Amino acid sequence: MGKWVGYVLVVGIAVAAVLGVFVGYALKGSSEVSVQSVCPGYGLLSRIKSRGTLIVGTSADWPPYEYVTPSGEFAGIDIEIARRIAKYLNVSLQVRDMKFSALFEAVRRGDVDIAIADIAMKPERLQAVDFSIPYRCETGKAIVVRKGFEWRGYESLYGRRVGVQLGTTEQDLAEKYFSGKAEIVTFDRVYPEMTLALKTGKIDAMVTAPDVAKVIVSKESDLQIVGYLPIFTCSVVAMPHCAYDLKLEVSKVIWNLLQSGEFDRIVSQEVGRWLELVGGSS
Repeated sequence: MGKWVGYVLVVGIAVAAVLGVFVGYALKGSSEVSVQSVCPGYGLLSRIKSRGTLIVGTSADWPPYEYVTPSGEFAGIDIEIARRIAKYLNVSLQVRDMKFSALFEAVRRGDVDIAIADIAMKPERLQAVDFSIPYRCETGKAIVVRKGFEWRGYESLYGRRVGVQLGTTEQDLAEKYFSGKAEIVTFDRVYPEMTLALKTGKIDAMVTAPDVAKVIVSKESDLQIVGYLPIFTCSVVAMPHCAYDLKLEVSKVIWNLLQSGEFDRIVSQEVGRWLELVGGSS
């Protein structure tokens, strides 16, 4: 668990620096209203418990982390984590689906209490939201192409069209490696929109999270993973600045899931459920 302690320290230092600025401004005010004007999460945990509902924002196009079942229910690894958080707080869960690029503003405005959508822990996002401790980390993003595509390395995509989800780490990474060398095409949703664009030749490749890519190629037999763009990134739950009590409770739930091994069981369960749903095999 040493690596997780390291992650927690990194997040804690970054968040403390940002929160210090906000608290400094808040203390200049003389009322709760002035505090909330710079600290939108102030008192949020109490409001959630009084309301009796935790409102969670997600972008349900990212299986096995979040998706909508044929019966119209939200499901996936992140949704299970959200359920555990709501249960721990002894409140009901309400999920609101939206574009990934809209999640941070929704948290900042208070349209949702937290956002969970395999959100990468990026320093620039601390300008809009705060983070929980991380619950998963990865070392690369998958490159998916149609079968039969002649892959000889990154240069194979020069002059081609590469798809990414708008506002994501995948977009940043694709632009880093292919800007000026390939056309970067953005999509609001990975599945089915971007996947369909790849299958029909409107784009030549797409860059997405490895777990998501593995699930997609298990469903779409004409697609394959051919490589990875290297990056180290961790996923977190996003919440408003100054939601101190809520952040502590959410991080406690995550920590317990990781320590107990329950998170690994959730991943195995939800990947299997999605593969069964789409007719794939594990």
